[in-house]
Amino acid sequence: MMSLRSAISAGLLVLCCSVPAVAADAWVAEWDMPNGLAELRQGNFKNIFMFAAYFDRQDRPYLTEDMQKALRGGLAASLAQSPNKGPGVYLSVVNDLLVEAPGKSIQKDPGIVSRLMATEASRAAHRKDLLALLSVYPFTGLEIDYERVNIDDWPRLLQFAQELSVTLAAQGKKLRVVLEPKQKYLQGSLPAGPQYVVMAYNLHGNHNGPGAKADDAFLRKLAQWCAHWPVKPGLALSAGGYAWTARGVVDLTERKAAAWAQGAGVQPIRDPASHALYFKAADNSPGSPLLAKGGTTGGSCEIWYADGETLAHWADVGRSLGFGDVSLWRLGGNTPESLAKISGK
Repeated sequence: MMSLRSAISAGLLVLCCSVPAVAADAWVAEWDMPNGLAELRQGNFKNIFMFAAYFDRQDRPYLTEDMQKALRGGLAASLAQSPNKGPGVYLSVVNDLLVEAPGKSIQKDPGIVSRLMATEASRAAHRKDLLALLSVYPFTGLEIDYERVNIDDWPRLLQFAQELSVTLAAQGKKLRVVLEPKQKYLQGSLPAGPQYVVMAYNLHGNHNGPGAKADDAFLRKLAQWCAHWPVKPGLALSAGGYAWTARGVVDLTERKAAAWAQGAGVQPIRDPASHALYFKAADNSPGSPLLAKGGTTGGSCEIWYADGETLAHWADVGRSLGFGDVSLWRLGGNTPESLAKISGK
């Protein structure tokens, strides 16, 4: 199997010598880097968002040791060969507390944001930490993906983002801010400077019953919440889907969902409201990804997922509503056909 370092070197070297033809962006996750970069070569993507930075116990953003080695061995060298011709490469920072001790990691920790935004001094220290992290490698921009933010901290976070964007602009770099699809975050005004992208998911997920991650009505509602902004933000779409089982909700990539349907001998149905695919199959049928996890019972599962047609439909609806560039969460587990549809290759 190709090493993480080799995958990054090979993947970015190819991409940085070509010019993407369409305005489509994509995330590559640190925990699935080889697969993400392999798919990156199959599409025309404008910007790459490397989902790679977390927080430690001292509220300091950092990259894992494996990620640091991979960047030193591949990404930095590839970008240096063609700094202005390849896709933009952003470092994405998420408010996850990531520690080695089992059970101690916390995803989307609002407490981190509260502490970082509490005072002028804490905001200045956080800005310094982010700039230091960004300066180590030749990233063209920074993305902050801080979720579940306490509403009292929201104005301070927006002010922080505006000030940070000014600093980055002076360095020739950009800042992008990810916005959750919740009215409390979208109903106010957003300061000029940063780029913004709204997550157009999850309408259905591990918090409720079966259904698509998005549909036309959901996209229209987001557009209404953003209608007062002078310029609509970008739109983030989510690939893959979920399986609702007797033991809980399991996330699936498109490839895994399609293999499950094929193994079970089931033809997925396309939902007219969302253009997502869905089907029912036993948890122990051939092709089921649950077999490897053990404990299957033969019980029926309901599976909903997005393929290329789904993603292209959501993108078309989003653009018709005035949203800007489309971003795909995430690369890894998609078919070449789906990548071609969403990237326009």
